[in-house]
Amino acid sequence: MIARPFDRYQEFTDIDALTDIADKPLRKSIRVNTLKMSVEEFRVRARKKGWALEQIPWCEEGFFIDREDRSSALGKDLLHLTGCMYMQEAASMLPAELLDPKQGEIILDMSAAPGSKTTQMAARMQSTGHIIANDVQEKRLWTLKTALHRSGVTNTIVSKKPGQWFGKHMTECFDCVLCDAPCTAQGTSRKDPHALMYSSQDNIDKMSHIQMQLLESAIHAAKIEGRIVYSTCTLTPEENEGVVRKMLEKFGEKIEVVDSMAKDVEDSGWSGRKAKEDSMSVQKSLQPIPCNLFPALRLWPQTFDTEGFFCAVLQKNAVTREKEDYAAVAFQESLLSRSKQEEIAKKIEELYGISFMYEGEILFRREDQLLLTSQDCAGIQLSLRDYSIGLPYAKLLKDGRVRLSHEMALLRGSEASKQTYMVTDDELAELLKGKDIPCLEDLYGDLLLIHDGICFGRALAKNGKCKNNLPRTMMYS
Repeated sequence: MIARPFDRYQEFTDIDALTDIADKPLRKSIRVNTLKMSVEEFRVRARKKGWALEQIPWCEEGFFIDREDRSSALGKDLLHLTGCMYMQEAASMLPAELLDPKQGEIILDMSAAPGSKTTQMAARMQSTGHIIANDVQEKRLWTLKTALHRSGVTNTIVSKKPGQWFGKHMTECFDCVLCDAPCTAQGTSRKDPHALMYSSQDNIDKMSHIQMQLLESAIHAAKIEGRIVYSTCTLTPEENEGVVRKMLEKFGEKIEVVDSMAKDVEDSGWSGRKAKEDSMSVQKSLQPIPCNLFPALRLWPQTFDTEGFFCAVLQKNAVTREKEDYAAVAFQESLLSRSKQEEIAKKIEELYGISFMYEGEILFRREDQLLLTSQDCAGIQLSLRDYSIGLPYAKLLKDGRVRLSHEMALLRGSEASKQTYMVTDDELAELLKGKDIPCLEDLYGDLLLIHDGICFGRALAKNGKCKNNLPRTMMYS
């Protein structure tokens, strides 16, 4: 470990200010999940709760949040538990905004866990098109799936591969590629006091080598005229401007760094120009001194009161690797026949007055689990075995019945016209403690629990009691 890792940035920024801010906690920030709630509705609910919101300039759905009453953790608020809002650091919202995925596009999120950027992109796309959300570690994949399911994402296929795999095996397959690369994470020191332990020059060199491999793979995987965003949460020039520069040297005019400070960002009032100037200052220090500077963004923690972050947007202008033919690999899940899908949808509609399936959505099956995804996802040709697909829709019971999933209840349960139970504040508190609650004797079977217009889960009514079917992740204790 370097004894004073920030000293090396003396010529680029105010070291005293950087050191001071590193000892201060991060401001809390959240992103509204527009798959479940509009920004306008969230503002109304936040006002009722007494929350003070400040717009994050580069993300329309993002807010710094302050609360006078902090007796309960923000992560235990019902808006978070149901996926209506996502707790996400402000700087980490920038890469997905710069990638600017469009509805219907094919996206690769190369290092997707824990899922904040994937869910952000899915909301931007309103679950059209499809996203390959990839990671290589099993534990991180479970975290990723949890985030996708809580957020109600239906258009994502999760995969487990080293990011370097995609450049060869899925060459020119993606409209956009997000390469949020693993790094030494110096920029996260405000929330992780151990982050600077990994600042040795050996570790910096090791990470920059991996980052170059990943960014090169991202470039190969992007289509001609496709967009690639390279980002890290570290401060070192070797892992940021240095990596991008080496890719420009390798590929020449086949790629370019485009100006990532789009007009709508500039007009929002944040000093994107300052972020570009700070990156160019670092670029001038690279050896040998570069002839051409490129418009990347560098967020020093003290400048924007965030984590430290780096982003560059690249465009692919020509072929960088010839395609190779690889056989398509079948999904682990099996697509249900149209008649079987209609049969299941009818059973759900008989229970709740609505099937919870929208036009263009289809059902896959894995064992007794039914999974909802888009026709776009089903049509993609993959050369790898998927880890999972879509959103849990329902479970097939042994007696032939179908039980709606918790995840589907969170996403669309408030649309039901039958088998719903409006929960009071006191009942909500009991349910979130893991307790059952009494109900009317004539209520029977699966119920959807709704509080203040939000469906937060399911219960089983029988003999005047609502048996709690909330998952443990929603319990207070």
